[in-house]
Amino acid sequence: MTELRTSFAIGLACGLVVPFVWGGWIVASRFGVLNALTPYDITAIRVGVGAVIVFPLLLTHGLAGLPLWKAAVLSFGVGAPFALASFGGMSLAPVIHAGVLTNGTMPIFAAIVGLLWLRERPSPTQAGGIVMIVVGSLLLGGDSFSVHAPADQWLGDFLLIGAGACFALYMTALRRWNVTILQAVIAVPTISTAIYVPIWILCLPSGLLRGDGFPPWEQIALQGVYQGVVASFIVVMLITRATKTIRATTMAVFLSGAPLLAVLLGIVLLEEVPTPLAWAGLVITTVGMVLAVGRRPSKPMTAAAPFD
Repeated sequence: MTELRTSFAIGLACGLVVPFVWGGWIVASRFGVLNALTPYDITAIRVGVGAVIVFPLLLTHGLAGLPLWKAAVLSFGVGAPFALASFGGMSLAPVIHAGVLTNGTMPIFAAIVGLLWLRERPSPTQAGGIVMIVVGSLLLGGDSFSVHAPADQWLGDFLLIGAGACFALYMTALRRWNVTILQAVIAVPTISTAIYVPIWILCLPSGLLRGDGFPPWEQIALQGVYQGVVASFIVVMLITRATKTIRATTMAVFLSGAPLLAVLLGIVLLEEVPTPLAWAGLVITTVGMVLAVGRRPSKPMTAAAPFD
């Protein structure tokens, strides 16, 4: 019993640290795409630096016993596809949209995937929280269609929602397959780098490879440290450890603190002051995210999981 409590406490602590790191990640990413780097560049930096860090582990452990197709699913959830959706959305939509729409939709998609895959039904409280998240997200959507909003901001919103769906799949897969930290940190950047980086080099717009002027090294270093080390390595370890002892939906709700932290940092560092409609969306969505965690007993799966 003591070991179980200790394990749960460690997982809980890891989960609580993530929102602070995540809020800083949103602002650092928004800063990057507003300057000389494209979303494709930052994605390449994220997965490439992460792959370099774990390369010695890959040589000595391979995928650590994780089947290749499962590694590909994990990499899809929090590797290059997630990064492209996130950074593409952040290039078009402000910090508050990135924080609320990605983090806010995670519990919704986690509940959907959990229902279809793990046979976990949301409680009435969770359902009410999901409704509030939808309402808050619609307010932000309305903000994107206001006369003062940039023309493509709505597209950024959809990309950010897609990033939330990717991440929810990743968190649910962690629990369903009982993925270890070693397996996750090796699989995510390795698979993404092998597939994405050649495409980026050959085909995609780049301020690093094909720009008129090379971006400042300070910007590259910032993205390299935050994307490649913090986001690709440290956050993956924290989330993987946390999700082994708490539900994917719970982990998603822990991220409810990230949007507010990101907004406060965005106001100070990027001078992005949200509109009243966006503030309302933030408040309603955050409350919905807290409610969406709920408490429900685990139910045994009645049929074989389709992806196992």
